[in-house]
Amino acid sequence: MLSTSELTKRFGGLTAVNAVSLDVEKGSVKAIIGPNGSGKTTFFNLITGVFPPSAGSIFFQGEDISDLSMHERTRKGIS
Repeated sequence: MLSTSELTKRFGGLTAVNAVSLDVEKGSVKAIIGPNGSGKTTFFNLITGVFPPSAGSIFFQGEDISDLSMHERTRKGIS
């Protein structure tokens, strides 16, 4: 399972992702939709480790991966 809790990303004074909580069960399919500039790609980049979160947590199979590098997340199967 992949889950986020109150995941937030700020770039200076701009909040790109604001307190998103999401649970994705193994084998399920989720879609994140929204207009251009709504934070979809930033949210994905937070999960994969491209950007560190400003606040909140990311969990994969019960482990907090918020502080893991992109390479460490890839080794766990997140890419």
